[in-house]
Amino acid sequence: MTLLDNASRPPWPWQKAAWRRLYEQKQSGSMAHAYLFFGDRGTGRMDFAREFANLILCVDPADDQACYQCRSCRAGGAGHHPDLLLVLPEEGKKDIGVGQIRELTEFLSLNSFSGQGRVAIVPRAERLTLSASNALLKTLEEPADKAVLLLAGFSPGSLLPTIRSRCQLLSLPGPDPETATAWLRERLADNEYESDDQLRELLEAYGNRPLELAPVVRAGQTSGFIALRQMLLDLLEERVGVLQCAREAAKIGESAVFEHLVRVSTILIRGLVKGDLRGAEYRALAESLPEQNEIGRLYILLEFHRQAVTARKLLAGPGNPNPQLLLESIFRLWRKPELRRAG
Repeated sequence: MTLLDNASRPPWPWQKAAWRRLYEQKQSGSMAHAYLFFGDRGTGRMDFAREFANLILCVDPADDQACYQCRSCRAGGAGHHPDLLLVLPEEGKKDIGVGQIRELTEFLSLNSFSGQGRVAIVPRAERLTLSASNALLKTLEEPADKAVLLLAGFSPGSLLPTIRSRCQLLSLPGPDPETATAWLRERLADNEYESDDQLRELLEAYGNRPLELAPVVRAGQTSGFIALRQMLLDLLEERVGVLQCAREAAKIGESAVFEHLVRVSTILIRGLVKGDLRGAEYRALAESLPEQNEIGRLYILLEFHRQAVTARKLLAGPGNPNPQLLLESIFRLWRKPELRRAG
């Protein structure tokens, strides 16, 4: 079973209230010509927008969802529906340009092939350039008949106020930990994780984003995260040395290691700030840091987090740094943070 097969597709449980609101609008003929879906990364904004587009274009909806049986649904599922346009940054570019928005405007102005209308989705609306935003504003001011524009982004503040005011805003909250754990448990095989406690721990590491965590668990990549967390404790308690740690970590993969280090330090920082550091493993890590008070520990963790983020960017960039030296440097900082403070 995949995350988006017929038996298990959006809206996800934490999106049901928002979905019901849209479905009732569709049924009553009161749909807006433009929507802005916003919420945290990794909670399913894009999935929600795509599924709503499928519902709009579906010829024979089943209950409150697309039927996935009609020709329209089959075309949409294959990514070839003539009445559906997905607007992403062009290859090699970070932003959505004015030319793409002009194409979107022309697309929405054409007659529908299916008779159900036309839908355009901009899943990364915060990537619109200023000129693209201004071009989109003109489209919003003069909407085409039977055309719906679906924008998605982190927050309404990432778009021009004039664009926000012409869209119906819909917040898509993330799940609570219990809902996220239950959702994962239903979709993962028993042999893909050890226990609900482990799922909750991994969800914490992934910022309570089950859609990001599920493929990682399926790919068997969570063992590296757990192993690395143990390495950090062993390093602090002097059971292993910096060089040995770096060699073992390299087996996990340098890019994955720095992702894990950022996640571990984020959990520790968040727990200390909130005064609620959960999990015996994380409490042991915090208590093993060479500082007796929380302010000192936070100083260490914030600097470590900053260095891990920097190393992750260096590895992903064009500079071709030495991965082994980066690993040794970050583990040396973890083992003796006072060296960085002294500098």
